[in-house]
Amino acid sequence: MSQCYYCGGEQVEQSTTFVYEDEDQFWVVRNVPALLFTRCGEKEYTQDVTHRMLTLFKQPPRPREILHVPAYELVAA
Repeated sequence: MSQCYYCGGEQVEQSTTFVYEDEDQFWVVRNVPALLFTRCGEKEYTQDVTHRMLTLFKQPPRPREILHVPAYELVAA
């Protein structure tokens, strides 16, 4: 395992949820294997996992579920 260059936290293997935005469409992929830094929460993905997600986005199967998510906008005062 390695340490984060910025926070010094240890890196651990953990499943996470990956969220990707493409124009007005959002993709949510659950149970993605990731390497997570314990202090800052930064996530890294192996080349294999990245390749699998890119393949998924190119030819997506039928989703397991459709999520209805409220969207907010933070306007600078």
